[in-house]
Amino acid sequence: MSLGCVFSAWLISLVLVGCAGVSLDPKQASIEGLAKVSLSAADQEQCEQLEQDAAEAVQSLRYELAGDLARQVLAKNPRSAKARAILGMVILQRAAREAPMDLYGARAGEYEMELARQLDPESVFVGWMHAEFLAESGHMSAAAAAAEEALGSSATATVAERAGLLGAAATYRYELGEERAARPHLEAYVALRPDDSKALFRLGSSLLTIANTPQGSPPPYVTAQRDAEQAAEAFRRCYTLAPGDVDAAIAMSTAWVRAAELADLQGNAEERDALRDRAGAHLAELAAKFPKNAEVQFCIGALAELQARPKVAQAAYVASLDRDDDHLGSLMNLAALVAADGKLDSARSLYARLLAAPKAQVSLTRRERQRIERWLLDAAKAPADGGDGAQTAPDRRERS
Repeated sequence: MSLGCVFSAWLISLVLVGCAGVSLDPKQASIEGLAKVSLSAADQEQCEQLEQDAAEAVQSLRYELAGDLARQVLAKNPRSAKARAILGMVILQRAAREAPMDLYGARAGEYEMELARQLDPESVFVGWMHAEFLAESGHMSAAAAAAEEALGSSATATVAERAGLLGAAATYRYELGEERAARPHLEAYVALRPDDSKALFRLGSSLLTIANTPQGSPPPYVTAQRDAEQAAEAFRRCYTLAPGDVDAAIAMSTAWVRAAELADLQGNAEERDALRDRAGAHLAELAAKFPKNAEVQFCIGALAELQARPKVAQAAYVASLDRDDDHLGSLMNLAALVAADGKLDSARSLYARLLAAPKAQVSLTRRERQRIERWLLDAAKAPADGGDGAQTAPDRRERS
């Protein structure tokens, strides 16, 4: 019997064993029993091409094809680390089709991945697949650490492999809410893949979060302002690539407004006003391009309040609510404005409407809800002319 036939029979028995309920232990995985073969030049070339095709297939989520190609490689060379890693991912994906996940299959996939890591512990591709495997298994922190560990061995990696690793590390750190850790990976990734709009949006979001939470004593406002402006640039690049992405478009103005706040904290009123004007001009363009978007109108209102233009702000909030009658930020800020004007009945109505909105159940913070409820109680006790106790409105929102 040929080696290919022997190996194919072993694979079939592996699947059958898993189905029978005998779980492979990844901790017991050892490459000692794997046959060592000498490949002819032709076979070596064929295996390398099959490995490349299998890698492309698994990256494009064509798992059945990837598995078939990986098995063809392993039939000729049981010690192919790339093929083992790919097969591990394929087995995991097959296990994940079950609800709940087939744990026997998942462990079989982990077994293959461990063999791959033993066969070539310095392989960037295997490190990448290992990180993806951990993420798919729900171990996000371990996946991020694995991707970063593999990056340490990526000096000789291909551009595609390094980009894949950087993208994985960036994604995992970002999804973990670790924007500072995600930032260098995202910056390096978009340098290699400048047309990835999703990555650019994540970079902008990470930079804006960092700009919103400057660390140090005293806070480094200069650095934070630069981060905010870089966030706006990342969002601009995203929006250029995806001109229908209104979230990216709005985020540009949000980043400029934050940069303006930071300029103000440094006592630079001229730069603050210039940044706010830039955000305002951009929002005016968006209002024309996305006339039905409530969030754009809300942002126009929030910026107008910062610029001490309450009438403009009030009109923008009304326009926002015309487009989305449950827009929480517009309800909250409009209520505060009319309360400040002494129009307590209108404010009560808006706050009651806000608390009753379906979105409020998940979007209002506990503090916001408590302040609104307290205000309503105070307002109910106020005299008809709107005495002092009802005049201090709950906090506004500058961002929805």
